[in-house]
Amino acid sequence: MINTVLVLAEGCSSTSVSATMEGLECANTLHSLRQKSFEPLFKVTTVSAEGNSVNCSGGLSISPHKKAQDIKSADLIIIPGYLFQILPALPNLSPLFPWLIEAHQKGTTLAAMCTGAFVLAEAGLLNNKIATTHWYFAENFSHRYPSVNLQINSIVTDDQNILCSGGASAGNDLLLHIIRKFASAELASECSKKLLIDSSRNEQRPYINQQFVRRHKDLQIYKVQNWLGEHYQQPLSLETLAAQFGFGTRNFIRRFKEATQQTPVQYLQALRLEKAKFLLESTKQTIETITYDVGYEDSNSFSRLFKDRVGIPPSAYRKKFQVQAP
Repeated sequence: MINTVLVLAEGCSSTSVSATMEGLECANTLHSLRQKSFEPLFKVTTVSAEGNSVNCSGGLSISPHKKAQDIKSADLIIIPGYLFQILPALPNLSPLFPWLIEAHQKGTTLAAMCTGAFVLAEAGLLNNKIATTHWYFAENFSHRYPSVNLQINSIVTDDQNILCSGGASAGNDLLLHIIRKFASAELASECSKKLLIDSSRNEQRPYINQQFVRRHKDLQIYKVQNWLGEHYQQPLSLETLAAQFGFGTRNFIRRFKEATQQTPVQYLQALRLEKAKFLLESTKQTIETITYDVGYEDSNSFSRLFKDRVGIPPSAYRKKFQVQAP
């Protein structure tokens, strides 16, 4: 039996909490049927810092079984995600840090879903370790915890008995990894089929939307960004674009990168790829037509670029994300 502790705190994701309990309950049920045993594989205990009820995101209130300090030993401690509430929640989570550190020193495996990785990083438990979190918070995470080896493309990471997963639905991938780690690959596979969870994902890249920095003070570069947003499909040269807005080429590249964190070429490429992703999702245009519409001429070169940056070919992206009529 794997003694499992699920940590509740103000602002945590109620979906992360319920998905964890139901996912492990699925593992327990299938394990019992296989083994003809009534003893659960995962014995789950919920805790909060003081044993009090917590208000989760969305307003759902959950009462834990115990307070954290009542747990003297555990095989596994799971931290749920916090959606967009993680930074305001961190100060209130600090009383849990010594308990988490002591548990890990005793050999307990720690697992963090989504932005729950911030909790482990804030406690210093991810220093010099591989980790991941939701791609939307990658920049914030890297700036706040520079000593963590953040692998933002990864769906799940596992380093020295500390597990992390990407965005909200990646919590399911983490649960399958936990079942695989503590039970068997066969049981994890059976759970994925019963719960209709895609167990083949290994990257966040297909889900990542490029973030374009626009909150800066360089008004001339802001004008360039607006112009590129309307003319991204046109053939462009750096020299012509710089001259059009009154820049020398070298000064233009420097100013653009200082304002947007990307070179003009990187920015234009990302802009075109995001437009291509939208067309793949929302239209039935051919890959060749989309290639031309976003400013490229050779569909084979475009497909290679798309796969390199997004992680899957355009055709696979369309199959995965195109909105289908009911």
